[in-house]
Amino acid sequence: MKRVVAIVVAVVALVAVVFVGVKAEVIRPNMIFVPDGVKGVDVSEYQGAIDFGALSGAGVEFVYAKATEGASHVDTQFEATCTQASGSRIGLGAYHFFSFDSAGEAQAENFIARAAGAWSDSSIRSLRPAVDVEWYGDKEKNPPEADDVRRELRAFVDAVEAACGQKPLIYAGNDIYDRYLKGRFDDCGLWISCRKWPAWVEWPQGGWTIWQYSDVGQVAGAANKDGRVDLDVLAKDISVESIALR
Repeated sequence: MKRVVAIVVAVVALVAVVFVGVKAEVIRPNMIFVPDGVKGVDVSEYQGAIDFGALSGAGVEFVYAKATEGASHVDTQFEATCTQASGSRIGLGAYHFFSFDSAGEAQAENFIARAAGAWSDSSIRSLRPAVDVEWYGDKEKNPPEADDVRRELRAFVDAVEAACGQKPLIYAGNDIYDRYLKGRFDDCGLWISCRKWPAWVEWPQGGWTIWQYSDVGQVAGAANKDGRVDLDVLAKDISVESIALR
């Protein structure tokens, strides 16, 4: 009996250690449970110069690069990334970091002004644009009103669709999704942020197009000052061609 109790205690302790380790992002089970599929990375100026040749050699098939943020900020690396992508087989998508403090239409104007060149460049394998909706600053502690966020995000989505012919994918974690997006933006594809647990744990409903499964990846051709980059995978049966603009 004592042996059984000891085993149970050991198992419970192990489970507790794993849970705490995952919450602290020391243990990352996602790296084990990532499904087979088309692999990609998402980058911004923090990665510096991107080497598309090296990425291709590492098996990366798509890149999402930050173009803009809010109503005025422009990512300092985006133009160079577009130049690198020219002639590459790797698909390139532009994404915008959404601000809760700026009008959606003004943010769309900023984004379109920078991303449209890539959309119209036939030498770039352009992908659907995306908009990153996540907490920043004190917004998680003081979340904006849902109606306000939905109104401005819808204005952004509609303006981008009018400019490029497709609605942008929306990047979000499940907290943002539940508060602002659920049942309101089903017409946009979903790019989920799920870096601690497997997608089938946090998003059992499925329905996602891209899964960002790690923010500490190591891939030749793209790395921040710590040597890391965000890693993504397309959902089963989704190809780069299916999220292409043309």
